[in-house]
Amino acid sequence: MSKKTISFLSNTITHSFTKYFNKDFYVIHHNLDSIIETLNSKTDTDYLIVILDNKFFFENFVIKSIAFEIVEFLSELLKVFRKQNNAKILISNIAYDFIDINSALNIEEYKNLILLNEKIEELSNQVADLAILNIFNLANRIGFNHFFSLSNSLLFQAPFTKEAIKLITSEIKKKIDVFNSLRKKVVLLDLDNTLWGGIVGEDGFEGIKIDENYPGIAYKYFQNQMKYLKKSGIVLCIVSKNNFAEIEDLFNNQDMPLKWNDFVIKKINWQNKSQNIIEIANELNVGIDSMIFFDDSHFEINLVKDTLENIDVIKLDSNNPINNLGIIERLPFLNSIKITIEDENKSSQYLSEQKRITIRKTTATVDDFIESLEINISYWINNKSQLARITQLVNKTNQFNLTTKRYSESEISHFMNFNQVFSFQIKDKFGDMGITAVVIVIDNKIDTFLMSCRILGRKIEEKIMKIILNQTTKPLSAEYIRTSKNSQVENLYDKFGFRLVSKDKSKNVYILEMQ
Repeated sequence: MSKKTISFLSNTITHSFTKYFNKDFYVIHHNLDSIIETLNSKTDTDYLIVILDNKFFFENFVIKSIAFEIVEFLSELLKVFRKQNNAKILISNIAYDFIDINSALNIEEYKNLILLNEKIEELSNQVADLAILNIFNLANRIGFNHFFSLSNSLLFQAPFTKEAIKLITSEIKKKIDVFNSLRKKVVLLDLDNTLWGGIVGEDGFEGIKIDENYPGIAYKYFQNQMKYLKKSGIVLCIVSKNNFAEIEDLFNNQDMPLKWNDFVIKKINWQNKSQNIIEIANELNVGIDSMIFFDDSHFEINLVKDTLENIDVIKLDSNNPINNLGIIERLPFLNSIKITIEDENKSSQYLSEQKRITIRKTTATVDDFIESLEINISYWINNKSQLARITQLVNKTNQFNLTTKRYSESEISHFMNFNQVFSFQIKDKFGDMGITAVVIVIDNKIDTFLMSCRILGRKIEEKIMKIILNQTTKPLSAEYIRTSKNSQVENLYDKFGFRLVSKDKSKNVYILEMQ
């Protein structure tokens, strides 16, 4: 794999700092004083790292009156840069070590600093493919005395200590990994010695460890981490060899961060765990490769890994559970650059889906089932407020995806400027499934047609195609590009009345002459 290019736009990052990147990247340096020129030009780089200099925002140990205007100006510059460049952008927020001579003044300035960083945080919603490098958080993690060096700052204009440089370097690499990783959809959790210490069947409710004392506090912290993952859009499921009724009773009577309803599917039985995982994948309609399995047992971990080759597995340490608490931050495919509204509602949407499945089993025909759902479809064309969600769908949808083309936020934003990007929100009587379908039309050609697996089997694609066809009077071309995962839609355009123009091993090409 060829090296990618990383460009630093900073006065405070020295060449000695970037030695940590030379092995994996070509490194380019730009002085922050040339920020207007740099951001107004087209540059051949994959990642732009902007480390903001405190001197632009502070004077005489207080925040400048124009600090917020500077962020506004920076936003406009970054938008100009985005129009000309596809590079992923990381921009730092601000950390500042106020001189400790007046506590009241410091408190007021810290309030202003928080507001300033909130303003910088808004850039991630204003500019596509932009994430925040949280230097403020890093400085608070180790303390300002360990993060900043006054002597280095005055002598060399290099304010960071060696410890800070290592932290910043690690954070940049982590963000780049997150940019490049496809986020997991489902976390599968064992119970005994995973969510609590001890074995319910042997130790009883009173004997398990989940309290304020070690090791119980470590398990409690781990549960809170799982709760956070759920809130960020990852679905939690249980895969455990236990008695179902006993575990349900435990959750209902034990005070724990995770509640019974936090789990979308609960496979609590004595069946092979690999089989349980396959069943969960089928019930959620997701791929095995979009799941990650946590267990403390070498036997169970190895059995699942040997049986399901595409799944990621994590062996937890039951002897010293505090070692488990750093795992989430180290796994880029559990992290996300942005959290969408759909992410926040993901678990409730899957729980609603379980209700639909129950109704389907009691309905005579598919058409009766679809009619009973009372489906409503809303759509938008080139809605940039939905850019993050559209990009998310484009880059993770595999099964109902006619071309499986992957695009960055900036590329989709460009399509919106000159073409048609349709986004579809699906609701029914059980709830709002959110933005779950995308169609991109470029020069009278359907470039992308995809739907989330959560809305399949309801003939929604037929209604979407009618909406697309109502937007044009010209011939519309399309293609189906084969992948290992999208065979279910191979004949979709044939069903819609498109004429097959050509066909080979890689794709089918179609055209529809408008009446």
